Amino acid sequence: MKKTPSNDAHVIAALKSAEKMRIDFVANVSHELRTPLTSIKGYTETLIEDLQVGRAIDPEFLQIILKNSNRLLALINDLLDLSAIESGADHLQPAWIDLKEFNATVLDVLNREAQQKSSSISLEIQCSKLFADPKRTEQVLVNLVENAIKYCPNRSLIRIVWSEESTPDGKAVLLRVSDNGPGIQKKHLDRLFERFYRVDKGRSRDLGGTGLGLSIVKHILQRHQGTVEVDSSPGQGTTFTCRFPQDPALTES
Repeated sequence: MKKTPSNDAHVIAALKSAEKMRIDFVANVSHELRTPLTSIKGYTETLIEDLQVGRAIDPEFLQIILKNSNRLLALINDLLDLSAIESGADHLQPAWIDLKEFNATVLDVLNREAQQKSSSISLEIQCSKLFADPKRTEQVLVNLVENAIKYCPNRSLIRIVWSEESTPDGKAVLLRVSDNGPGIQKKHLDRLFERFYRVDKGRSRDLGGTGLGLSIVKHILQRHQGTVEVDSSPGQGTTFTCRFPQDPALTES
């Protein structure tokens, strides 16, 4: 088929867009790595100087170094995970999941995290099972609930609801994670699932976020041929809705 000028323009535009995404990604990764590394280097140099002149080591400096080291490790792990999900290198292993047992196991840890902020998690299961990759489904639930715990004030309520709906192709299992937190302005919603996008950059870093959690959630749902949506407004809390198409013959996209 002979190429037309419009086809050529479309290809050029797509290449330029891909190159811009690559440049932005490299810039974002470099910035995210530089910040904790600069802190680690600075405090390590100070500790070395203190040792050389015989001053006592400040334990707070060691805590700061540890905090930034953990942040680097979390970022690298998320980057590797996102790469594996996007490329398809980590193949899905879908299986039937008993939602009662699944949630009991996952919430054992999440409830302890919520209790540290005097918050609580409620669970409602309206369907008994889900056909999906158990490891990746756990990752979706943990990322969404941990986000709610982090960004909501103390004594908040996080609601988890599993339900089922009919679709033109059969049916889907829905996972809804809702909170009664501060909500998100509309201008941020369309970009919320972009890599490294943060509503409040400073606060997100202080809370230990890598800026990749929601992007990982989006790509996991895409690999399941599903979707994830967000509904939020300031002062009204936030709800994330994940749709898992149900088909025993589920194949990777």
